[in-house]
Amino acid sequence: MACHVLRNQYLKRGFLEMTKAESTTFQDTLYYLTAGAIQILDEKEKILVRSTNYPVKVNPHERNHDLSVQAIRIAFENNKELGRLFWLSDFEMRSGITPAIKKTFLAGELDKEEWRSNWVNIQIKGRRTPDGYFEADLEGKRYGFILEFENVPNPEAKISRMIEYLDESFPEALRLVVSADAKNAVRMINILRSKISDREKHRWYVGNLEKAVTLPFKKIWHQINHPVIE
Repeated sequence: MACHVLRNQYLKRGFLEMTKAESTTFQDTLYYLTAGAIQILDEKEKILVRSTNYPVKVNPHERNHDLSVQAIRIAFENNKELGRLFWLSDFEMRSGITPAIKKTFLAGELDKEEWRSNWVNIQIKGRRTPDGYFEADLEGKRYGFILEFENVPNPEAKISRMIEYLDESFPEALRLVVSADAKNAVRMINILRSKISDREKHRWYVGNLEKAVTLPFKKIWHQINHPVIE
C-alpha cells in the first residue's frame, strides 16, 4: 500500500525519484525528494535546507546505517519518558543548520534568504557530524544529547576522532552511543573507558539497537563510569 501511494501520488507527480536494487521487493526501493519537491516544501515553510536546487539523494552504501538511525529517532520520539523532543539530523548539521537556527525557523522568525546568503562553510573538508542531536525533557529537566550509531565495529582511531570531535563541538551535551548488537556495545564501552578521563565518563552512555528501539529511555543505557557486567 505504501509503495502504491509513493509511486502514484508522488513519483508520477515529480516529487520523488527512486533508486531500485535488483530485487523487486518494496524494501529494496529507495525514494528521495526531487529538487522541485524541496522547492515547494521550502516555499510552504515546511523544511529548512541550505539549497533548493538539488535533490536529497539516498546513499545505498549507508542504507542500513541510516535506516537504523531513523528507527532510533522514531522510537525516541514515541518514548513516553521523553517530552518536548527537538531533533537535528546529521543531514541538517552537514547543511550548516545549528540547533539555534532550527529553533528560530520553527518559531517562524528566521530570514532564510539572509541566512543562506551569509552562511560560510567553515567545516574542514571531510569532517564528520554525529548521527543526531536532540533535546528532551527527562524527569523534569531539559537535556541535550548527541547520538552516534555504530553499525559495524569501528577501529579505535575512528572512535578517538569521534571523542575529540564531540568534545570540541558539543561540550555540554550527553553522549549516547548505540551499537548494532550487545557484543559490540560491550566492546565500545571498554574502548571508551580506556580513552575518556574519569571526570568525563559520567557523560557517556552506551546501548544496543534492540534496546534503543524497544525499551523505556532510561533502561537503554550503560553509563561507562560503571563496571560492565557481561
